[in-house]
Amino acid sequence: MWADGMMMRVPVLNKIYGAFKQINDAFSSGSKNSFKTVVLVEFPRAGAHSIGFITSEQNDEVQARTREKVVCVFVPTTPNPTSGFLILVPETEVTKLDMSVADGIKYIVSLGAISPPYPPPPQVTPPAHD
Repeated sequence: MWADGMMMRVPVLNKIYGAFKQINDAFSSGSKNSFKTVVLVEFPRAGAHSIGFITSEQNDEVQARTREKVVCVFVPTTPNPTSGFLILVPETEVTKLDMSVADGIKYIVSLGAISPPYPPPPQVTPPAHD
């Protein structure tokens, strides 16, 4: 596509556009290696949380050696989410978030400045007594 070539020739913009294109190509919905779910994990230490993406829930050797269900979580670096850390986390220590993968990537690339909307849970009104 001619627009891709044009974007890739503009200094600085080519880095940003290239990263987004690479992410889009690698993690499009038709890809077998796509991110599955946005999660919150304690990383890089207890008490500090990072946004990550579950990439796999199957690793027979890890499951056998840890004797617990472990998920693969990719924790991308900011602002370039094409690099990051692959951590294996017990499923019980992963908090699944409601945000979409696209919103998760935007959140990371924007350094947390673009936070996806989160509607508060509906208020439960107690029944009226007559």
